[in-house]
Amino acid sequence: MCTTYLATELVREFEDYDLIGNPRLVRLNPNVPWKTRGNGAISLLLGKGQGRKKKIGQIGKKSIHAYHFGVNLSAEKSDFERVCKVVDRLAVFDDENTNPGIVIFDRKPSESFYWHTARGIVTLEGLDFLVEPTFKKGWKNGRGQIGATAAVAWKPKDRTYEIIAYRERKKWGNKRKIDEASVISMDNKFFSTFNNYDYEEKHMAIAPNSPCPVLFGIRGDLELALPKAMKAVKSEAIDRWLIFLTNQGTDDHIYDYTIGNLKPFNSVRSVGVVSRNPEMLEGGHLVFRISSSGYEVDCTIYEPAKKFREIGAALRIGDIVIVYGGVREDPFTINVEKIKIEQLADYMEKVSNPKCPTCKKGMKSIGKGQGYRCVKCGTKARERDAVFKPAKRSISEGWYEPPVSARRHLSKPLKRMKIG
Repeated sequence: MCTTYLATELVREFEDYDLIGNPRLVRLNPNVPWKTRGNGAISLLLGKGQGRKKKIGQIGKKSIHAYHFGVNLSAEKSDFERVCKVVDRLAVFDDENTNPGIVIFDRKPSESFYWHTARGIVTLEGLDFLVEPTFKKGWKNGRGQIGATAAVAWKPKDRTYEIIAYRERKKWGNKRKIDEASVISMDNKFFSTFNNYDYEEKHMAIAPNSPCPVLFGIRGDLELALPKAMKAVKSEAIDRWLIFLTNQGTDDHIYDYTIGNLKPFNSVRSVGVVSRNPEMLEGGHLVFRISSSGYEVDCTIYEPAKKFREIGAALRIGDIVIVYGGVREDPFTINVEKIKIEQLADYMEKVSNPKCPTCKKGMKSIGKGQGYRCVKCGTKARERDAVFKPAKRSISEGWYEPPVSARRHLSKPLKRMKIG
């Protein structure tokens, strides 16, 4: 199933209320061990609309509108029961990661709760310190209440939008029919959108791989451009669509941590000096080490990042970098989401072995790290006596990120940072 599809069903269920603002799609800490696939939560503000309204979606032939402003109304128990029925009907409870929760607030909880859920670990006990919901319910272990509360608590400092198109029910689980050329064309035409197509892997990133109801989703900075971008994509029939306000592509999960203060499951921005040259591990994962103030930590670029590993592989001891990523517990490492090379170290490469000062002939290596010896007279030389020259680096100072397919929902792409 899909949490956002639930939003469309709730919009349809509560036609007797007005929708105030766009439904919200909020992504939470991507490092939580028990997270769902996208670790997303939704919220809707219902009440009596005031002023202008805008079209934000369509279900069948019915247009969906949202008001810019409105009066919040207190929820009745009957409203709560209606929400529960929708969740009971749609949730796939057989999946061990399906632990839905709903909360209905008459007053918004603290914004700080959102930041805790985006950057750290929150337990159900943490909900006891918040504004008490008017109504709440958790299914199975009930953790969904945490995400639901965070979606209500979110007060955007940065924001993006996503228009999500859904499939006809009869096609759920079947291969999606989307014209790849039209996706590439859309990506080149609508500059305010991002993460549409992976040009390295030749992959349509707008379409999920799971058998869920979503046909495709287009993310962007300009809400008004998204319906036009959707229409530019040639695909199978669209059953419904809806535009969400989101925190995707904002780096809301990232917080500054020194290397000595790193904790598992946090998403961090850490500055360090490369202290161990990169090493490719079995399975295609690349690891390098950075240090600062006497502390060290490994940084890993995993195989799915493909060519992004080449950037990590080109780092050398002494390079100064800023690493963005999630801290993994075992092995303890930063899962690199993007990197800025602040300063490249002067790196010398060996041109040739030293020459014997007596025989004037090239010397031979005794063994790795053991120096050199003249085969004629036996004179020895040190490793540093070899002939070196400044190396030409294959990378430059600046920003680098993985291909679209390997990016996390929350990671801010360089395009949004006005860099790439």
